[in-house]
Amino acid sequence: MEIMLIVLGIFVGIMSGFFGVGGGTVSVPILLYMGFDIKEAIGISVFQMLISSFIAYLIHRKKQTYDSSDMKFFGFGGIMGAMVGAYLVKIVNHSFLEWLFLALVLFTLLKLFISNPIPTKKEVIHRPLYVLIGSGVGVFSGLLGVGGSLLMTPILVSFLGFGLKKASAVGLFYVSFTSISSFTTLSFLGMIDYKSGLFMAVGSIIGIFIGIWLVHKIKIENYKSFLVIFYVIILSITANKLILG
Repeated sequence: MEIMLIVLGIFVGIMSGFFGVGGGTVSVPILLYMGFDIKEAIGISVFQMLISSFIAYLIHRKKQTYDSSDMKFFGFGGIMGAMVGAYLVKIVNHSFLEWLFLALVLFTLLKLFISNPIPTKKEVIHRPLYVLIGSGVGVFSGLLGVGGSLLMTPILVSFLGFGLKKASAVGLFYVSFTSISSFTTLSFLGMIDYKSGLFMAVGSIIGIFIGIWLVHKIKIENYKSFLVIFYVIILSITANKLILG
């Protein structure tokens, strides 16, 4: 099982760095197939995201992909929202969490499909709005263990004028904030499998370097196509699990 978790971590790290997602989008459905229940999967996912998102931040800071002085306000809101969401995990039933995860992926897929990967309007810089958006996304992040970039990226592209690659990088930066909040709350509630999470995190550190290297090599038009395909796969895996059990 440990080797499988490390391999999964490498794969999740690559997906995380390339698509700008925290990793829960990939790891939660796969962990369900591996025999973990939804709450165990969320706890392991949050542990992995805490490590991989921090590594990703260091890499993007070196590459100067974005200016964190404004982007951090998404994270400040995310911390508050993620605490609420993580607490709700304790009281919400498994079935509801799974169907909510499915609905979230579907929404994101639709928004990405109709979005333009190249900005068509001036980028919106509004720190209070960033906090508000971060808080709302943070609730879903803490509740579902998906980091928040699943919603953050299409919001940045569709409504705030961000380019797709920058939005993906900022989405992963946002994950570093929500992961801290979710990890702290879930740890307090005794819902983190530290051993399994550590094995996944070790693998994801390797994968995150590969994923970010790849995203800087691909053309923006092809990047959007890969992103849409990625969400279709996640949607299909999750739907199959819920419908067929």
